[in-house]
Amino acid sequence: MENKFDPRTVFYTTIIYVIALGFIRRYYQILIILPFIGYQMKLFSVDFNKLKKVLKYSLCLLFSMFFVNILLMGKSPNTIFVSIFRMLIIVFLGTSMISKMEIREIGFVIEKLLNPLKVFKVPVESISVITALGFKFIPMLEAEGKRILLAQKARGIDYKLMTVKERIKNIPTLFFPVILSGIQNAINLATSMEVRGYGNGIKRTKLKDYKMLKKDYIYIFLTLILCFFFSMFCITISK
Repeated sequence: MENKFDPRTVFYTTIIYVIALGFIRRYYQILIILPFIGYQMKLFSVDFNKLKKVLKYSLCLLFSMFFVNILLMGKSPNTIFVSIFRMLIIVFLGTSMISKMEIREIGFVIEKLLNPLKVFKVPVESISVITALGFKFIPMLEAEGKRILLAQKARGIDYKLMTVKERIKNIPTLFFPVILSGIQNAINLATSMEVRGYGNGIKRTKLKDYKMLKKDYIYIFLTLILCFFFSMFCITISK
């Protein structure tokens, strides 16, 4: 059964873990906090198939980080290992958070986070909606890219059979259709939102009202305490 936590719990605990990762200086420190991060992903019922895809797409970035650090910057193996795995865990945490939360939940969290700016007449609601839609446009572009790849394959353009030079040469045939499709979807979305009255200055009601429960406060508190002592441990060891 899926555990239903408030969207703010998912967001705040993810940020707490990301901050704690910044204090890591030794490889064994990653091994200490890794089980707790894995438990959080399991607790929030994260789709691990998506994480496998993210790992696949991140390999080039990780290898480039490795070669740049070891060949150009001359850093120690420990520093390189920590940097690569810290980046990978942060990517996993961010992906887990985005894949777990719906558009309205992302917008709700951002609105609550920026709520104090309403004093300065900042359009917090508009910013939250735009940011949430921006996050959700990423999987939409991915799906569009797959659709275009299948269409090109049906016309005889198969990237798997091409050399690296041919793939690079044919990137524009994939890149530009995806971008143009994304722009068209954005225009259609903006038109539909305008028809529904977004941006007219009237206060809008919400489809679902979120409320922090006791378990949300307990989990945030325990995560905060855990990451605080872990950060102190990392700082003490580094001295």
